[in-house]
Amino acid sequence: MFNNGFQLTKFFISSFYSKPKQPMLKVVLIIAFFYLFLQLMTINIAIFYLGDTKEFIFYNYLISNLLVYLLVIYFSISLVFHYYEYGILTHLPIAPRKIIISKILSIIFVLTVVSAVIQIPSILLLGFKTKFTELIKLVLLVPISNILTILLILFILSLINSFRHYFVNKTAYLVVNITITFLITAMVCYSVLHYVGKHLTFNNLKLDFTTLITLKNSLSNVINQIYELVLKTPFIGNVLTTFTSGDFSYLFVIDLLGMIGLSALLFILIVKINSIHYFKNGTIEVNQSSSKKTKVYHVESVWANYFQRELWVINTEAYFKMQLVLGAVLSPILTLILLFSFQAGWISEIINITKPGYFEIYFAYAVLIMSCINNTSGTPFSREGKYYYLINSLPLNKKKIYFSKVFLASIPSGIAVIVSFIIFMLFGYMNMGAFLMMIIILMLVYCYNLLTPVFDMLNPSTEWENPSVAVKSNPNVLVSLLFGLPILVVVILTHFILLWAGFSIGVSTITIFLITVLITFCVYTWFTKFYFSIK
Repeated sequence: MFNNGFQLTKFFISSFYSKPKQPMLKVVLIIAFFYLFLQLMTINIAIFYLGDTKEFIFYNYLISNLLVYLLVIYFSISLVFHYYEYGILTHLPIAPRKIIISKILSIIFVLTVVSAVIQIPSILLLGFKTKFTELIKLVLLVPISNILTILLILFILSLINSFRHYFVNKTAYLVVNITITFLITAMVCYSVLHYVGKHLTFNNLKLDFTTLITLKNSLSNVINQIYELVLKTPFIGNVLTTFTSGDFSYLFVIDLLGMIGLSALLFILIVKINSIHYFKNGTIEVNQSSSKKTKVYHVESVWANYFQRELWVINTEAYFKMQLVLGAVLSPILTLILLFSFQAGWISEIINITKPGYFEIYFAYAVLIMSCINNTSGTPFSREGKYYYLINSLPLNKKKIYFSKVFLASIPSGIAVIVSFIIFMLFGYMNMGAFLMMIIILMLVYCYNLLTPVFDMLNPSTEWENPSVAVKSNPNVLVSLLFGLPILVVVILTHFILLWAGFSIGVSTITIFLITVLITFCVYTWFTKFYFSIK
């Protein structure tokens, strides 16, 4: 029985966490992991030398759990609560309980291994300083706390999954899943910031860049202030004190046993909840995936027919529709968080925005970045998958296909920008300058979406079985940024250079408006008259 369970767990690990087939994607994945490892190692080394051992243990514990928290949200939604294996395993004599256990064990194993690899520099640093008590505590604490974090998120999502049969389609279910996890993250961040704002003035967290010595001292002060503040929080502070102290105590053992007991309880509940609904939810998802309803409207407009074709591509996978919905709602949600934070005084105490009109400019460019950094505009041809070859084999106009994809990618981004500025208006900040900035942002979004699909059109990644591979795990997403971001960076830098040079808000904004109109016209003309004729 144990061997069968191990083989099933191995099946999920090898099927869903295996290395990608494309050489370029392998290279991108290795670079991304190495970059993450290097970043976290640099942060850990900096904290080790700027603070004391207690602070080092605390921040290591915090960063490790934050990383696992973000990874488990991604992998749980794309694996544990998806039923890609349903058609393979449902006909075999395997109980749903074993399948769920194997899926959960696979995600626990992968994420704890990733976390353990990142802990290697921390272990070496503690060993180098002969802090063996803290080292043992770290080795014991981090994996157990990581597993507890994983199971907490899985338990919350399992409760949502138990109502899976009430959702009319797969897209709505995926959007609710991601929205709930995002709201949980936002609530945690808001609670932390609210607590920090009450008990710690932001003046204590400001950095002095005058000299290296003053910078080092101010960094040490920030690390110490945050650590001392967390230690004062009820219950959490008591637990962290036992974890970060330089000696063993019975409280440390009790806390560890409590975390293990809570993890075991959550594991049992997660398995039970998901096992009960496994066949029902799997059947619903398969039926919804296999019985897609696509309507074709007979219209005289050629552009309307090409746009219908793009809608058909989006309808082939619920994951594609979910990406469009997220592109439309993510920026307004972040706008609400930004404006609430600004009204609470958290932003103004860290960033000095005293001159009238400056906040509108900062806000507009924040909305621009939030609306452009998405996966939909850079991978429109990869989403076609095996149907991509129809573009070359049928007498279709490639220019119309390209522009219809640009138009479809611009719709959710445009909605996100307009809704964000409506929220901005409801908070009482809207004026003529902000309205002009909104027009500028909409033009820049269109410019960005005109350029980002170029590389994906030339090098589409069409050999995929999981739709997330076509969008989220596609290296074309990273390359597309090189095509679209330069224009955004140039416009933003030009705007701030004009302001720093002494130009007024009105003059600089009108100048940027004219520059953006010129850039949009040039890029659009280049595509319509030259690019496709050259190709």
